[in-house]
Amino acid sequence: MDSIGMPRWLRVVLVAGVVILLAGSAAFAYRWYSRPTTLTIAVGSLDGEAARIISAIAARLVSMRAPVRLSVVDTSSALEAANAFSSGKADLAVVRGDVGDLSQAQAVIVVAHAVALLIAHRDPRRPKSRI
Repeated sequence: MDSIGMPRWLRVVLVAGVVILLAGSAAFAYRWYSRPTTLTIAVGSLDGEAARIISAIAARLVSMRAPVRLSVVDTSSALEAANAFSSGKADLAVVRGDVGDLSQAQAVIVVAHAVALLIAHRDPRRPKSRI
């Protein structure tokens, strides 16, 4: 005996629709919650070295599937990068400490020189090279 007066197939379809709707909502909420945060970085240097370094860091974060992504905004000078940061167009900036109005700035990292350190491990089982 039907308590609501609906056919059985209609109740099955309604329950299946509600389950599919809840599963879709849960999947959307998970994707929304787990999406990476994107930070905009203003980079300005005359030789473009800072932009290359930050772009390499951004590519590495993408390949590691890190929860933070970097969006690099290449400006023509460190002063323009400082102005983009102080006006709120960028979340971070790569600038020198004596450039522009950085009264509201806080240092995330201070880099004196961009230096790469290479360490090579020699296998003791292999003979030394005479090169």
